[in-house]
Amino acid sequence: MMLATAAAMAVAATAAASEPPLDMMAFFTGRTHAENVLKIILKKPAPLIVDSVGGKGDRGDFVLIDTIHEGDKPVRTRKWIMKAAGPNRYVGTLSDAVGPVDVVIAGRGATIRYTMKGGLNVTQLILLQADGRTLANSVVVKKFGMKFASVDGKIRKVD
Repeated sequence: MMLATAAAMAVAATAAASEPPLDMMAFFTGRTHAENVLKIILKKPAPLIVDSVGGKGDRGDFVLIDTIHEGDKPVRTRKWIMKAAGPNRYVGTLSDAVGPVDVVIAGRGATIRYTMKGGLNVTQLILLQADGRTLANSVVVKKFGMKFASVDGKIRKVD
């Protein structure tokens, strides 16, 4: 039994090593489309659709503009501005955030952290799927250390 488990782990490790790591700037350059479900405590789940356009900014940074359709709320936009801060790390701003955005890339995934108004701490995990054109998207929003909301879905590269 242990031999079979070890063999399975070796195959999985080899497959993961042969897959290219996440290149966030390449993935988000051009258009992307996200279909998610937003769950806020004591509320019904709502669709969260995000259409984005990204590319290199005029200061050498990366700019991403999101158009957000959240349930029955009016459509809104938000803007990300990110810069490389070393190997596998980006820092920047988000119009929804009250402080800096921190992005750490590890292999095929990335962890994005920031704080929104009202002391909402956001941790977003994205993971590049085998097709290379889809990211699994999982967000947890906490307030006072307790889970307040979550988002789960997929982000697809359109261009």
